[in-house]
Amino acid sequence: MIRIGEVKEVYILKLKSDLEEIFKRKVVEGPQMEEPLYAFDPTRGQCLGRLILQRISARRSPSERKLGITSADLYAPGLNFIFGEADPLNGVAVISICRLRQEFYGLPPDEKLLEERILKEAVHELGHTWGLGHCSNPRCVMFFSNSLLDTDRKSARFCSKCEEKLAEAMRR
Repeated sequence: MIRIGEVKEVYILKLKSDLEEIFKRKVVEGPQMEEPLYAFDPTRGQCLGRLILQRISARRSPSERKLGITSADLYAPGLNFIFGEADPLNGVAVISICRLRQEFYGLPPDEKLLEERILKEAVHELGHTWGLGHCSNPRCVMFFSNSLLDTDRKSARFCSKCEEKLAEAMRR
């Protein structure tokens, strides 16, 4: 797990603990990366997720997965924004907490809800690094989140089918 720019320590610690429980593996925090100014598009006011994935990938050894966490607002070509993105071939992913915050939408902060959303997006993107695709089960963490309503509705856990696929992928 890699903090990219300023991300509160409390989010990192909670996420680390929750990911260890879900994936049954030790999670190590790597050295913090700088704010992703190299990925910033001034015309959009957002960072291109793919460029951040490339930087994370350069820090990865072949047997591990890497998850970057940033407060920067992310986008992918053809999309207004993304909550996260993964590169399954290189085993790296990035999530943004920017649009997971209630404050982004002019609502009062809700730390518990934010931590739940961070976990769901992290597990989802890490699932992609293990080769899992999107799931049709709206409660499964691998269900595609087109909006925060989708994110809030789904669980932070894999459905039984995705759990089996993940177990198989992790054995290889």
